[in-house]
Amino acid sequence: MSLCNRARLILYKHDASPPANAVRMVGAILGLQFDYEEPDLMKGEHKTPEFKKINPMSTIPVLKDGNLTVSESHAIILYLLNKYGGEHREKLYPFDPATRAIVDQCLYFDAGVLFLQMRAVTVPTFTGTLDGPTEKHISDIEEGYSILEAYLGQRAYVAADHLTVADISIGSTVAALLGIHALDANKFPKIKAWFDNLSAESYFQEVNAPGAALLAKSLRHYWMKNKK
Repeated sequence: MSLCNRARLILYKHDASPPANAVRMVGAILGLQFDYEEPDLMKGEHKTPEFKKINPMSTIPVLKDGNLTVSESHAIILYLLNKYGGEHREKLYPFDPATRAIVDQCLYFDAGVLFLQMRAVTVPTFTGTLDGPTEKHISDIEEGYSILEAYLGQRAYVAADHLTVADISIGSTVAALLGIHALDANKFPKIKAWFDNLSAESYFQEVNAPGAALLAKSLRHYWMKNKK
């Protein structure tokens, strides 16, 4: 795929958004170049009629590739792999039906469990109704950690014996969750080892680590503000 074609990829994102950062990390692995649009979420620019024409869900990330618009990070990631994955496609999203089923399982776990646990804290925090995670929030996050620990099993990665898109998506969400509730390495040693491996990757250091730090800093700012 030529650089000319790649240059027309437009990604609506925010640096503190774990799903957007997952897309950006996959893009970095594939050598893709994005033109970024950054709606001001605190001003509600993602809820304007203009943005809803792009994405009726009023969420980021959103990818525009020519006449195609795709929202929801997992759908975007798989689209990028299918169209631009090249030599990386088979490893990141294996063709083997059994392995792919486990990758899909982990992607759904990220979307349907871990991300919702994070969102349950972030949304009320930024709307001014939460001044810190509740006991229920902490309990739910601990349950998510327990499931992830079990998924890792005897593997170094969540869905295969090597890195897949499931690790990238889940890793981005976990990085955000760690800013809400720290991981007990003694209780979850497999997650600790897995996350350390991810954290050593250049794309994780360049994209996800700053984003997770920004989100954690923003949450603490708003928790203090909401206490007043």
